[in-house]
Amino acid sequence: MKKIGFLLLVLVLIIQPVAAQVQQEDFKPEDMTTFTIQVPHGVEGNGLAVRNSTLSAYIFFESYYDGNMNVTVELDLPKGFVLHEPSANSFTLQTEYDDWYRLVDFYIPADTPFGVYNITAKAVVDVEGTKHTIVRTTQLKVASKEEVANAVSVSQLIVPSDEDGYGDPSHPSNTLVVQETSPALKKLLQVTDLKIEKKELTSTYMGIELTNTGNSTIHVIVTYDILDIKTGEPVKAFKPDIMGMKADTLCYATVTLSPGSSSLISLPIYISPDAMGGDYLLKVKVKLTGTDWIAVTKDQKITSISRRWGPIITTFAASLLGITALGFFFSRPRKIMDRFKTRNLVLIALFGTVSFAAISLPMTILWDLSHAIFGPFSFLFTGLFNEILLYMLIASLVVLIPKPGVISLFMMVRFLLGGFITGSFTPITFITLSINAIILEFLLYVAGVTGKNPAPDNRLKMGIICGFSDVISGYVSFSVWMVLYRLFYSNWYIAVNLLIDGFLYTFIGTWFGISLGNRLKKVVE
Repeated sequence: MKKIGFLLLVLVLIIQPVAAQVQQEDFKPEDMTTFTIQVPHGVEGNGLAVRNSTLSAYIFFESYYDGNMNVTVELDLPKGFVLHEPSANSFTLQTEYDDWYRLVDFYIPADTPFGVYNITAKAVVDVEGTKHTIVRTTQLKVASKEEVANAVSVSQLIVPSDEDGYGDPSHPSNTLVVQETSPALKKLLQVTDLKIEKKELTSTYMGIELTNTGNSTIHVIVTYDILDIKTGEPVKAFKPDIMGMKADTLCYATVTLSPGSSSLISLPIYISPDAMGGDYLLKVKVKLTGTDWIAVTKDQKITSISRRWGPIITTFAASLLGITALGFFFSRPRKIMDRFKTRNLVLIALFGTVSFAAISLPMTILWDLSHAIFGPFSFLFTGLFNEILLYMLIASLVVLIPKPGVISLFMMVRFLLGGFITGSFTPITFITLSINAIILEFLLYVAGVTGKNPAPDNRLKMGIICGFSDVISGYVSFSVWMVLYRLFYSNWYIAVNLLIDGFLYTFIGTWFGISLGNRLKKVVE
């Protein structure tokens, strides 16, 4: 037994070195490690720099070997480049997926000749006493400032934008919306528990499109200033201190531009409550990495405006008025309905059904079609149905039944038919129809068109009343869309729409509606 044990011991001593040798021979540096170098940091491939700049070379080493690995990494820079720290670093990786990285700073002197330079990183890997060498080389082009400035450009500025840099259609372009600064309104908001804190900041974004037309990868830093358009001084209200830090710390982006590429980025814009309305100059600055030199600037005039409270208050008041009218009707429905004869109710239901079949139903198809063809001026086409044809029916119905409440019942029929058949039970439909009915009822009654001694035959008076009523209803409709769907309409567009679609078309429809009503009146009688 002693002999057998001795033989086994000898066999183990022989096998161990052989196994270690086999393991070393199986170690393949390229397959079992990752060794990369980026110059400057973030650029994989040919980088670009200018003279008199300080750059960081990023070196990364990762092991896929399940065991100890001693590594020495050395950075070899071109002659004339100045390292800020030792060029060689030694470290030990102890297991699989263990890694090491380092940023190595170096300086490119102002007298460095223009040209392309090779930068080499060498890693000596020691595994179980056997050394392997891995070499990585990248190129850095030292170019003139003019060459860099000609290659980089700011193609487009989008203010405001979403977080991805694309335009925000809910706000006008080149416009920033600041918080309400009215002391009276602040006091009101505090009462309603919607107080504005002094330190609260609103923010939006700007989209910046950058283009690189050169042949090298360019790593840039993008930032901006908002300047007083008269003095040229930065306005701190648009880049306030945030949590004790300057906004410059947060309002910048680093971008790597490949040759012949464009990139869209976004930067936040912080707006303090102290910001004032007015015109400002937005200046976007593009710096090349490693230097404070500004390669490119792009200026754009922007406007700061306060929140538009008019549409908000209008929407709130219209909603309240519509709900009140609805509550009034349901509080005394029999009393209201008893004011009409059965034939009147049948006639109102008939007109409401005709308006739904001849206007609402076709418009569910023509609405999208007209928008696709006419774009923002589609109201010139849709107004033929929504205004001329509609007010022909309304005016003729008033001629036939000149009583207060007839228009409200007519609108109610339209709302119910539209809701049950097309599913348009929406807050916008309710608000616009109810406010249209309320205003029209009120103006017709005050003007003597309806009431005890009705006079619905005066085309001019009736046309002006209906046109004026539709202008108000149209403005309420725009306000509701702007508030509930956060849309933006230019003032000129609203004015043209209300003038043509709201007043002119309505006046024409009312004019012909009275003639139609008089003819129908003869038939009814």
